[in-house]
Amino acid sequence: MKANQAALSERYRQQRHEARFTLLIGALSIAALFFYYAHRQLLLYGDAVAHINIARRVVDSRHPLESYGQLGTVWLPLQHVAMLPFVWIDALWRSGIAGSIPSMVAYIVGTLGIFRLVRGRASVLVAYFAAAIYALNPNLLYMQTTAMNEAIFLAFFIWALVYLDEFLRATSPPAIDPHAMPAQMKPERALEACGMTLAGGAYTRYDGWFVAAIVGVVIVCIFARWWRRVENNAHRRAMAKSLIEFLALNALVPVYWFVYTYCVSGYGLDFLNGPYSAKAIALRSTAYGAPPYPGLHDLFTAALYFLKSAKLNMGVGFFGQALFALALAGTVAAVWKFRRYGVFLLLWLPLPFYALSIAYGSVPIYVPVWYPFSYYNVRYGLELLPVFAVFLAVLTDYTLERLSRAAARIAVWVIAIALVAGSYVSIYSQAPITLREAQANSAGRTAMEHALARAFDEFPPSATLLMYGAEHAGALQQAGIPWRRVISEGEHPDWEWALLDPARHADYMIACKGDPVWAAVRPQRAELTELLSISVPGQSRCTIFKRGQP
Repeated sequence: MKANQAALSERYRQQRHEARFTLLIGALSIAALFFYYAHRQLLLYGDAVAHINIARRVVDSRHPLESYGQLGTVWLPLQHVAMLPFVWIDALWRSGIAGSIPSMVAYIVGTLGIFRLVRGRASVLVAYFAAAIYALNPNLLYMQTTAMNEAIFLAFFIWALVYLDEFLRATSPPAIDPHAMPAQMKPERALEACGMTLAGGAYTRYDGWFVAAIVGVVIVCIFARWWRRVENNAHRRAMAKSLIEFLALNALVPVYWFVYTYCVSGYGLDFLNGPYSAKAIALRSTAYGAPPYPGLHDLFTAALYFLKSAKLNMGVGFFGQALFALALAGTVAAVWKFRRYGVFLLLWLPLPFYALSIAYGSVPIYVPVWYPFSYYNVRYGLELLPVFAVFLAVLTDYTLERLSRAAARIAVWVIAIALVAGSYVSIYSQAPITLREAQANSAGRTAMEHALARAFDEFPPSATLLMYGAEHAGALQQAGIPWRRVISEGEHPDWEWALLDPARHADYMIACKGDPVWAAVRPQRAELTELLSISVPGQSRCTIFKRGQP
C-alpha cells in the first residue's frame, strides 16, 4: 500500500512539474506573438497570407456547398483545416492570428515532444536542456507566430519519433539499454500513435511522406525482430493488427491526396506539375537565360545549401558553425552508442529529403552569404532544429557520464549553455534570418497590397470584385472584403464565365499585368472605366476598373 501511495504521489508531482513547464512554454509563445503582432510582422510571408486565405475561403465562399474544394491542390490540407475554427472571425483573419494559433499550439507540443524524446534515453536535466534549445530558438519563435506550417510539421515529426521510441523500448529486452526509461505505453498503442502522428505530418508537408516511408521500414524491421522472439499468439495477433492499421493509415494519405486532387483539378499530379507547383513557380521566377540555381542536379551542392540554411537558423558566424560541429559530434556519439541513441538518428531525415528536393524537385534555397546572395526558402533549415537540440543534449549526456569530478561536470554545462546562449544572442543581433527573409521578399508585395486595400475601402459594401486571388489576397484581407464577394480562380464556373465577359459579371475588376483578369479586360476597355493604376518596384502594375463608362 505504501509503495502504491509513493508511486501515485511521485506521478502527481511529475504531472504538476510538467504542467508548470507547459505554462512556461505557452507564456513564451504568447509573448512572441504580442511582440511580432505589435511590429506588424505576422503576415510578411506571402505563403502565410496564402495559407490563411485558403482557410478563409473554405468558410467564406460564393458556393458554400462546394467550399471543400477551396483547400486547393498544392499545399496539403491539415494546416488549413486546423485554422477553420478561428479564421471565420474577421479580427483573427485580418490580423493573421487565426493562422498563428495552430502554429503556437504545435510549438508547445513540439517542445514537450523534444523533452519526452530525450527523457526516454537520458536524464531529466539533459532533457530540459534539449527542450530549451528547441523552444528558445529565435527563428522558431518567430515562425510559430505566423501562418506557416514548419512548426506544425516539426511537432508531428518529433512525436512520431517519441512513439517510435516507445514502441522500440516496449518490444526490446531491458538489457539492451539499461539507461532507458521503461516504456509508458503498450507496444500496440505506441505503434498506432506513431502511425497517427506520421499521418498528421504527411497531411501537413510533403516531407511527411518521405519520413513516413522511412519510419515505416524501420517499424517493419523492429516488428519482424520482435515477432521471432515472442511466441504468445494472442499478443502476436494484437501487434499484427496494429501494424496493418499503421501501414494502411499512412498509405491512405497519398492515395487520398491523389484522388482529391484529381476530383478538384482533373489531374491527380497537379501538386507536382500544375500551375501552382514548385516546378511552375521556379520556371516563372527564373529569368530567361539565367544560370541554374545552386544545387540543381547536384546532390552534394544541394545538401551543402540546406546545411548552410540550418546553421544560419542556429547562429551567426562562429556560433552556427560551432553548434553544427557539436551536433555532428553528438551524432557520432549516438552511432557509437547505437542501441541507446540510435532512434535519434532519424532526426536527420530532412537532410536527404531537401537535398533531393533541391537537386531534382525545383526547390531552390538561397542564403545571403553564398551565391546568389539573397533570401529564398532559408526557413527550411529549421527542419534540422531537432537535430541540434537532441544531439547537443546527447553529446552533453555522453560527456557527463564519463566525468566524475563535480567541477568538470559544471564546466561542461557552462560551456554548453554559453554556446547556445551566444548563438541565440548572435541571431537577435541581426534579427532572426527567417524574419529577414520575410522582410526582404515582402517589401514590394506588401506595398502593393496596402495600396490596393486603400482603394478597396472606397468600394460599396455590396460590390462584386473580379480578381486573381493567388497574387494579392492580402489586399482583400486588409480591407476586410469577404471572399463571397470575390470572383477568383477558385470559384468554378463563376471564374470562367466572368473572364469571358467581365463587365457583365463584376462591378470592379482588379487586373495585374500578365494575370488572367488583365487578359480578360483588354478586349472590353471601351465598356470599363479605369479608376486607378498602381505601380510598385518589383511588382506587376495593377489597374482597377469599374463597370460602365464615366
